[in-house]
Amino acid sequence: MRTPTLPLVALLALSCSGAQRPRGRDPNDPVPVLAVCLAGDAAARGNEYSGLAWHGDDLFLLPQWSPRGLARARAQPGFTRPYVYRIAGARLRAWIDGRDRAPIAPERVDFDLLDLANNPDYQGFEAMAFDGDRAALTVERGDRDRMSGLLVTARLDPARGLVLERDALTLEVPMRSDNHAYEALTLVDGAWLALFEANGMDTSCASSALRVERRGGDPRAIAVEAIPYRVTDATTADADGRFWVTQYSYREVGDTRECDRTIRAVGCFQEAVDCDPRGGTTRSVERLLELRDDGASVRSTGRVIRFVREDRARNWEGVARLDQRGFMVVTDEWPRTILGFVPSPDQPLPAPAAPCPTP
Repeated sequence: MRTPTLPLVALLALSCSGAQRPRGRDPNDPVPVLAVCLAGDAAARGNEYSGLAWHGDDLFLLPQWSPRGLARARAQPGFTRPYVYRIAGARLRAWIDGRDRAPIAPERVDFDLLDLANNPDYQGFEAMAFDGDRAALTVERGDRDRMSGLLVTARLDPARGLVLERDALTLEVPMRSDNHAYEALTLVDGAWLALFEANGMDTSCASSALRVERRGGDPRAIAVEAIPYRVTDATTADADGRFWVTQYSYREVGDTRECDRTIRAVGCFQEAVDCDPRGGTTRSVERLLELRDDGASVRSTGRVIRFVREDRARNWEGVARLDQRGFMVVTDEWPRTILGFVPSPDQPLPAPAAPCPTP
């Protein structure tokens, strides 16, 4: 039998790996989201995930712990306190590479909220970012158009889990709008950067983010380019201040109310804003957008990763980088809990997986 040549061996190895070759893939084409199956209570829709963050090589999933979510959890037998979940990075890579497609059961980590949830304005957690064993989290609070946010810090303790610290910093919102506050958080040049959910809604299209030094002090507002659609979470920033955010705008067929409510000043945006996009069963916007903080302002780099739509719109509320491979993303509860993987534009698509079991 003739020995295969090296190029043929490489081609067979690529085909057996299940990964789709990057050749011929247009980086501007919408990308399918690979759903990573979760097991146990981490898969429950009631978690209402609101953020993702890395601590070392562990990915943390942050439930919102809204008043409704807390009430629902406290009604369950055996519930003692809230928690966050973590998954080892090696386990996620094994899933994405197709080496182990068994459902992943994340580990529970206790989450001590102190008495924060007793405040009548408390609405839940929206974002989390780590700096070593210390974390910062944003909290949404208020009612209707009387909104504000909090920046709280926490310590990851091996015995007690994630424990909030007593000090909390108020984050005043740049505009009054129903149920909008600071949904995204990242660390840039030694400072926490909190991003408002809606950037460019008001008539002047003025928009700002808040920078908070790790050592403390009052928040400092910096300008943000008018960005269409909601901003719901942020990755870590690279050395050049670049990071990616999740964006979402919900519309079933023929329903433009969400877009019209979020986009009130179309002339301020550099890109065309489509409140009734064609194609697919739903007409939602589901994408990642790259931003850059240059120290004076936050602006779009123009790089976008669009997701292939499914039959039902998905509200992506969390994002985290995964090496150079791409991004982990997670929904809240719409239409269900979905932990997904999206490859970077220059990376091959992962092998498809069977649908996840219904929890």
